[in-house]
Amino acid sequence: MAFALLKPAYHDVYPFVDPTKHLKGAAAGKSVLVTGAGTGIGVSIAECFALAGASTVILAARRTEKLEATKAGIAELAPNCKVIVAGTDVANRESVKKLFESLDHVPDVIVSNAAASRDEPIIDSNPDVWWNQVDVNIRGPYLIARTYLRAARAAGKKGGRIINVSSNGAWRVYPGLSAYSASKSGLDTFTEHLDVECVKDGCGVRSVAMHPGGVLTEMASAPHVPEAIKKLLIDKPALAGSTAVYLSTERSDFLMGRFVNATWDMEALEGFKERVLEEDLLKTRVIGVA
Repeated sequence: MAFALLKPAYHDVYPFVDPTKHLKGAAAGKSVLVTGAGTGIGVSIAECFALAGASTVILAARRTEKLEATKAGIAELAPNCKVIVAGTDVANRESVKKLFESLDHVPDVIVSNAAASRDEPIIDSNPDVWWNQVDVNIRGPYLIARTYLRAARAAGKKGGRIINVSSNGAWRVYPGLSAYSASKSGLDTFTEHLDVECVKDGCGVRSVAMHPGGVLTEMASAPHVPEAIKKLLIDKPALAGSTAVYLSTERSDFLMGRFVNATWDMEALEGFKERVLEEDLLKTRVIGVA
Protein backbone atom coordinates (compact mmCIF):
# COMPACT_ATOMS: atom_id res chain seq x y z
CA MET A 1 0.00 0.00 0.00
CA ALA A 2 1.19 3.51 -0.76
CA PHE A 3 1.19 4.59 2.86
CA ALA A 4 2.44 1.52 4.72
CA LEU A 5 4.98 3.79 6.42
CA LEU A 6 2.27 5.97 7.92
CA LYS A 7 1.16 3.84 10.81
CA PRO A 8 -0.44 5.07 14.03
CA ALA A 9 2.34 6.78 15.95
CA TYR A 10 0.69 8.51 18.89
CA HIS A 11 -2.08 7.95 21.40
CA ASP A 12 -1.88 11.32 23.16
CA VAL A 13 -0.80 14.91 22.48
CA TYR A 14 2.81 15.19 21.31
CA PRO A 15 5.01 18.31 20.95
CA PHE A 16 4.40 19.04 17.24
CA VAL A 17 0.64 19.46 17.72
CA ASP A 18 0.62 20.66 21.33
CA PRO A 19 -1.69 23.72 21.51
CA THR A 20 0.27 25.10 24.46
CA LYS A 21 3.70 24.73 22.81
CA HIS A 22 4.35 24.31 19.09
CA LEU A 23 0.80 25.38 18.17
CA LYS A 24 0.54 28.06 20.85
CA GLY A 25 -1.31 31.01 19.32
CA ALA A 26 -2.23 29.01 16.18
CA ALA A 27 -5.90 29.90 16.67
CA ALA A 28 -5.29 33.45 17.91
CA GLY A 29 -8.20 35.75 17.13
CA LYS A 30 -10.25 32.99 15.54
CA SER A 31 -13.83 32.01 16.22
CA VAL A 32 -14.39 28.26 16.29
CA LEU A 33 -17.69 26.36 16.18
CA VAL A 34 -17.65 22.79 17.50
CA THR A 35 -20.67 20.49 17.27
CA GLY A 36 -21.06 17.58 19.65
CA ALA A 37 -19.14 19.72 22.14
CA GLY A 38 -20.78 18.37 25.26
CA THR A 39 -18.85 15.14 25.66
CA GLY A 40 -15.61 13.33 24.89
CA ILE A 41 -13.87 14.31 21.69
CA GLY A 42 -15.94 17.46 21.21
CA VAL A 43 -14.95 18.75 24.65
CA SER A 44 -11.26 18.22 23.93
CA ILE A 45 -11.49 19.86 20.51
CA ALA A 46 -13.08 22.95 22.05
CA GLU A 47 -10.52 23.03 24.85
CA CYS A 48 -7.56 22.67 22.49
CA PHE A 49 -8.70 25.54 20.30
CA ALA A 50 -9.15 27.69 23.40
CA LEU A 51 -5.65 26.76 24.57
CA ALA A 52 -4.33 27.63 21.10
CA GLY A 53 -5.64 31.17 21.51
CA ALA A 54 -9.10 31.16 19.94
CA SER A 55 -10.95 34.36 20.82
CA THR A 56 -14.36 32.67 20.69
CA VAL A 57 -15.47 29.05 20.94
CA ILE A 58 -19.07 28.22 20.09
CA LEU A 59 -20.33 25.00 21.65
CA ALA A 60 -23.21 23.25 19.90
CA ALA A 61 -25.10 20.11 20.96
CA ARG A 62 -28.59 19.05 21.96
CA ARG A 63 -27.86 18.73 25.69
CA THR A 64 -27.11 22.24 26.90
CA GLU A 65 -26.31 21.07 30.44
CA LYS A 66 -23.33 19.20 29.00
CA LEU A 67 -22.27 22.31 27.10
CA GLU A 68 -22.35 24.36 30.28
CA ALA A 69 -19.90 21.91 31.83
CA THR A 70 -17.62 22.27 28.80
CA LYS A 71 -17.88 26.05 29.08
CA ALA A 72 -16.86 25.93 32.74
CA GLY A 73 -13.85 23.80 31.88
CA ILE A 74 -12.70 26.20 29.17
CA ALA A 75 -13.09 29.14 31.55
CA GLU A 76 -10.49 27.54 33.80
CA LEU A 77 -8.09 26.64 31.00
CA ALA A 78 -8.39 29.81 28.92
CA PRO A 79 -10.19 32.57 30.84
CA ASN A 80 -9.77 35.09 28.00
CA CYS A 81 -11.67 32.92 25.53
CA LYS A 82 -15.32 33.85 25.00
CA VAL A 83 -17.54 30.78 25.10
CA ILE A 84 -21.02 30.64 23.56
CA VAL A 85 -23.44 27.80 24.34
CA ALA A 86 -25.91 26.95 21.58
CA GLY A 87 -28.44 24.16 21.96
CA THR A 88 -28.54 22.62 18.48
CA ASP A 89 -29.80 19.52 16.70
CA VAL A 90 -27.40 19.27 13.76
CA ALA A 91 -29.76 17.00 11.83
CA ASN A 92 -32.55 19.58 11.97
CA ARG A 93 -32.45 22.26 9.28
CA GLU A 94 -34.28 24.91 11.31
CA SER A 95 -32.13 24.27 14.37
CA VAL A 96 -28.93 24.75 12.37
CA LYS A 97 -30.35 27.88 10.74
CA LYS A 98 -31.18 29.35 14.15
CA LEU A 99 -27.68 28.54 15.38
CA PHE A 100 -26.02 30.69 12.72
CA GLU A 101 -28.66 33.41 12.96
CA SER A 102 -27.96 33.69 16.69
CA LEU A 103 -24.31 34.59 16.07
CA ASP A 104 -23.14 38.15 15.49
CA HIS A 105 -20.30 36.94 13.28
CA VAL A 106 -19.33 34.12 10.93
CA PRO A 107 -16.90 31.62 12.53
CA ASP A 108 -13.46 31.02 11.07
CA VAL A 109 -13.33 27.30 11.82
CA ILE A 110 -16.10 24.70 11.85
CA VAL A 111 -15.60 21.30 13.46
CA SER A 112 -18.49 18.93 12.76
CA ASN A 113 -18.01 16.36 15.49
CA ALA A 114 -21.56 15.34 16.48
CA ALA A 115 -22.13 11.65 15.74
CA ALA A 116 -24.47 8.74 16.35
CA SER A 117 -23.76 5.01 16.42
CA ARG A 118 -25.71 1.85 17.19
CA ASP A 119 -24.57 -1.76 16.92
CA GLU A 120 -27.39 -3.63 15.16
CA PRO A 121 -27.28 -6.37 12.52
CA ILE A 122 -29.17 -5.16 9.45
CA ILE A 123 -31.73 -7.97 9.67
CA ASP A 124 -32.67 -7.05 13.25
CA SER A 125 -32.23 -3.29 12.95
CA ASN A 126 -34.81 -0.64 13.70
CA PRO A 127 -35.15 1.42 10.48
CA ASP A 128 -35.68 4.65 12.41
CA VAL A 129 -32.61 4.09 14.61
CA TRP A 130 -30.56 3.06 11.57
CA TRP A 131 -31.53 6.13 9.58
CA ASN A 132 -31.03 8.48 12.52
CA GLN A 133 -27.33 7.62 12.41
CA VAL A 134 -27.22 8.69 8.78
CA ASP A 135 -29.08 11.88 9.66
CA VAL A 136 -26.62 12.86 12.37
CA ASN A 137 -23.44 11.64 10.69
CA ILE A 138 -23.92 12.98 7.16
CA ARG A 139 -27.00 15.22 7.04
CA GLY A 140 -25.66 17.08 10.09
CA PRO A 141 -22.27 18.02 8.60
CA TYR A 142 -24.02 18.84 5.31
CA LEU A 143 -26.45 21.24 6.97
CA ILE A 144 -23.68 22.82 9.04
CA ALA A 145 -21.44 23.28 5.99
CA ARG A 146 -24.22 24.57 3.74
CA THR A 147 -25.46 27.07 6.29
CA TYR A 148 -21.92 28.19 7.12
CA LEU A 149 -21.02 28.78 3.47
CA ARG A 150 -24.21 30.73 2.84
CA ALA A 151 -23.65 32.85 5.95
CA ALA A 152 -20.07 33.57 4.87
CA ARG A 153 -21.19 34.54 1.37
CA ALA A 154 -23.87 36.86 2.73
CA ALA A 155 -21.31 38.52 4.99
CA GLY A 156 -18.70 38.81 2.25
CA LYS A 157 -16.31 36.68 4.30
CA LYS A 158 -13.50 34.86 2.52
CA GLY A 159 -11.52 31.96 3.90
CA GLY A 160 -12.27 29.45 6.60
CA ARG A 161 -11.84 25.83 7.55
CA ILE A 162 -14.25 22.92 7.91
CA ILE A 163 -13.04 19.84 9.78
CA ASN A 164 -15.43 16.91 9.54
CA VAL A 165 -14.77 14.27 12.19
CA SER A 166 -14.84 10.94 10.39
CA SER A 167 -13.69 7.46 11.44
CA ASN A 168 -11.54 4.60 10.23
CA GLY A 169 -14.87 2.80 10.31
CA ALA A 170 -15.52 4.60 7.02
CA TRP A 171 -13.37 2.06 5.20
CA ARG A 172 -13.40 -0.94 7.53
CA VAL A 173 -16.17 -3.49 7.90
CA TYR A 174 -17.58 -3.92 11.41
CA PRO A 175 -20.63 -6.24 11.40
CA GLY A 176 -23.49 -4.43 13.11
CA LEU A 177 -22.20 -0.95 12.34
CA SER A 178 -23.51 -0.64 8.78
CA ALA A 179 -25.23 2.72 9.31
CA TYR A 180 -22.25 4.25 11.10
CA SER A 181 -19.69 3.00 8.58
CA ALA A 182 -21.78 3.89 5.55
CA SER A 183 -22.47 7.40 6.82
CA LYS A 184 -18.81 8.03 7.72
CA SER A 185 -17.73 6.76 4.31
CA GLY A 186 -20.23 9.15 2.79
CA LEU A 187 -18.85 11.94 4.97
CA ASP A 188 -15.35 11.40 3.56
CA THR A 189 -16.62 11.67 0.00
CA PHE A 190 -18.81 14.64 0.90
CA THR A 191 -15.77 16.39 2.37
CA GLU A 192 -13.85 15.89 -0.86
CA HIS A 193 -16.73 17.35 -2.89
CA LEU A 194 -17.06 20.22 -0.43
CA ASP A 195 -13.39 21.14 -0.76
CA VAL A 196 -13.37 20.92 -4.56
CA GLU A 197 -16.51 23.03 -4.86
CA CYS A 198 -15.15 25.71 -2.53
CA VAL A 199 -11.87 25.88 -4.45
CA LYS A 200 -13.83 26.26 -7.69
CA ASP A 201 -16.07 28.90 -6.10
CA GLY A 202 -13.11 30.86 -4.81
CA CYS A 203 -14.63 31.38 -1.36
CA GLY A 204 -11.40 30.33 0.32
CA VAL A 205 -12.96 27.72 2.63
CA ARG A 206 -11.02 24.44 2.79
CA SER A 207 -12.25 21.14 4.20
CA VAL A 208 -10.74 17.96 5.61
CA ALA A 209 -12.00 14.70 7.14
CA MET A 210 -10.27 13.60 10.35
CA HIS A 211 -10.33 10.23 12.10
CA PRO A 212 -10.01 11.20 15.79
CA GLY A 213 -8.34 7.97 16.82
CA GLY A 214 -9.86 5.18 18.85
CA VAL A 215 -11.36 7.03 21.80
CA LEU A 216 -13.52 5.47 24.51
CA THR A 217 -16.22 8.12 24.32
CA GLU A 218 -19.64 8.12 25.97
CA MET A 219 -21.07 6.75 22.72
CA ALA A 220 -18.40 4.04 22.48
CA SER A 221 -18.93 3.07 26.12
CA ALA A 222 -22.56 2.11 25.53
CA PRO A 223 -23.57 -1.49 26.37
CA HIS A 224 -24.29 -2.35 22.75
CA VAL A 225 -20.66 -1.73 21.70
CA PRO A 226 -18.73 -5.04 21.59
CA GLU A 227 -16.01 -5.43 24.23
CA ALA A 228 -13.55 -6.40 21.50
CA ILE A 229 -13.93 -2.92 20.00
CA LYS A 230 -13.76 -1.14 23.36
CA LYS A 231 -10.37 -2.74 24.05
CA LEU A 232 -9.00 -1.04 20.93
CA LEU A 233 -10.06 2.43 22.05
CA ILE A 234 -6.84 3.57 23.71
CA ASP A 235 -6.35 7.05 22.25
CA LYS A 236 -6.85 10.23 24.28
CA PRO A 237 -9.46 12.73 23.08
CA ALA A 238 -6.91 15.55 23.40
CA LEU A 239 -4.98 13.97 20.52
CA ALA A 240 -7.96 14.62 18.26
CA GLY A 241 -8.33 18.12 19.65
CA SER A 242 -4.70 19.07 19.09
CA THR A 243 -4.70 17.53 15.60
CA ALA A 244 -7.81 19.55 14.74
CA VAL A 245 -5.92 22.71 15.69
CA TYR A 246 -3.08 21.66 13.38
CA LEU A 247 -5.55 21.01 10.55
CA SER A 248 -6.89 24.55 10.94
CA THR A 249 -3.47 26.02 10.10
CA GLU A 250 -2.14 26.92 6.65
CA ARG A 251 0.71 24.42 6.87
CA SER A 252 -1.89 21.64 6.56
CA ASP A 253 -3.33 23.02 3.30
CA PHE A 254 -1.89 20.08 1.34
CA LEU A 255 -4.21 17.76 3.30
CA MET A 256 -7.42 19.54 2.38
CA GLY A 257 -10.06 17.43 0.67
CA ARG A 258 -8.46 14.33 2.16
CA PHE A 259 -8.72 11.85 5.04
CA VAL A 260 -6.31 12.29 7.95
CA ASN A 261 -5.79 10.00 10.93
CA ALA A 262 -5.11 11.90 14.16
CA THR A 263 -2.83 9.11 15.37
CA TRP A 264 -0.38 9.74 12.52
CA ASP A 265 2.70 11.87 13.09
CA MET A 266 1.75 15.18 11.45
CA GLU A 267 5.36 16.31 11.22
CA ALA A 268 6.29 13.09 9.41
CA LEU A 269 3.22 13.48 7.19
CA GLU A 270 4.49 16.87 6.05
CA GLY A 271 7.53 15.03 4.73
CA PHE A 272 5.19 13.24 2.30
CA LYS A 273 3.62 16.49 1.07
CA GLU A 274 4.85 16.26 -2.53
CA ARG A 275 3.90 12.60 -2.79
CA VAL A 276 0.43 13.22 -1.36
CA LEU A 277 -0.21 15.94 -3.94
CA GLU A 278 1.43 14.26 -6.93
CA GLU A 279 -0.28 10.90 -6.38
CA ASP A 280 -3.48 12.47 -5.02
CA LEU A 281 -3.43 10.24 -1.96
CA LEU A 282 -5.59 9.95 1.17
CA LYS A 283 -8.88 9.94 -0.72
CA THR A 284 -11.67 7.37 -1.00
CA ARG A 285 -11.25 5.30 -4.16
CA VAL A 286 -12.09 1.81 -5.46
CA ILE A 287 -8.86 -0.15 -5.91
CA GLY A 288 -8.52 -1.97 -9.23
CA VAL A 289 -10.80 0.32 -11.22
CA ALA A 290 -9.30 2.42 -14.01
